[in-house]
Amino acid sequence: MNTLGQLKLELLHRGVAFGKNVRLDERVAPGIFPEGDGSAIALSLAENFFVRAWMNPDKSAAYLIDIQKDQVVLELENGPLEIGVIPAPQFLKNREAPRNPASAFIQLDGYCLVLHLNLEADTRQLNLSLEDTVALIRTAFQEGAAEMVQLNMEHCGEKDRGFSRLAPLVQSIKKNFRTFVALRGFPPDDLGVIDSFYAAGVDLITFPLERYGEDGTAQPALPAKRGAKALEYAAGVFGPGTVSTELALDRNNPLLLLEKITALSKQGIVPLIRIPERCLHGAEDLQEVRRVADHLQKTARQEKLNLKWLYPAGSWISPLDASFYTDKPETARLAQTPVYHSALGKTASEGFATLRRKLRIKNISDSYESAGL
Repeated sequence: MNTLGQLKLELLHRGVAFGKNVRLDERVAPGIFPEGDGSAIALSLAENFFVRAWMNPDKSAAYLIDIQKDQVVLELENGPLEIGVIPAPQFLKNREAPRNPASAFIQLDGYCLVLHLNLEADTRQLNLSLEDTVALIRTAFQEGAAEMVQLNMEHCGEKDRGFSRLAPLVQSIKKNFRTFVALRGFPPDDLGVIDSFYAAGVDLITFPLERYGEDGTAQPALPAKRGAKALEYAAGVFGPGTVSTELALDRNNPLLLLEKITALSKQGIVPLIRIPERCLHGAEDLQEVRRVADHLQKTARQEKLNLKWLYPAGSWISPLDASFYTDKPETARLAQTPVYHSALGKTASEGFATLRRKLRIKNISDSYESAGL
């Protein structure tokens, strides 16, 4: 293992298994939760750097979690690595319970509670009711499991991409909780609707440009020109560092990815590199990830990207945590302290975000009035 980032990618590929009696140990058992058809465990490889590893039934192919000298460790070729097991919140453990059907659409990614939303085909309403969603968020916050909420809205045929259905939920979250709301979705036909996203209370927005196909190759998530225009427009509405996009590792054209990172950063748009689970494990793959992470760091510094709104996540590589993929474990750290870590910083940022939103709405209203609308 050269970097903790390399170890994370290998854990995503190989999964984990347990030494004798380890799975039931009180330091390990609380971290296990159901995921898909199996189970997973959230591990802290270092402060602010973690991975959600799947439990591999093939023990010979997996990384082994053991307990040595009263410490939870991961068995590596060059010796054991002390790790932390992140206790799974109760709402994740109960996700299969009939009394809590909404929990089937949730995921915890670092400090962020992610809600996967779509419009039901027959009713054209959200798959989660407002009441169930607010109750779920309240449970997560009461357990101290999350510090912010991200709404992942699937693509739909509505011209506003379902935002008219989403807006009451955003407003309710902002009314009931002191938190930031992120939206990952797709741009509306009328880019002016993005102003409504911001006015409703969305603090951070992500329009993904790329995704992974079934064969693991990079594929466009939406037409390139359309995505570029939407991101440029959003960057003029939302505050610095709050607009991002997702890119995919491109084995066929790695230099093009570096060029995209540079171009986006120059526009003040934060590039996030989505990690393809169970796909990156070869020496060439790992070297390419290191190269991309290094470019993310350097470009963010050069363009003075505001990274305080990012949070340590398990699902992508960002300029915030790129150091874990390039530097030795002893020196790797976040590029900046996220706003969510400091109560004072969070309060100040909340106040600034509220003031900025009010001014933005007032400017738009004044523009409509002057145009006689």
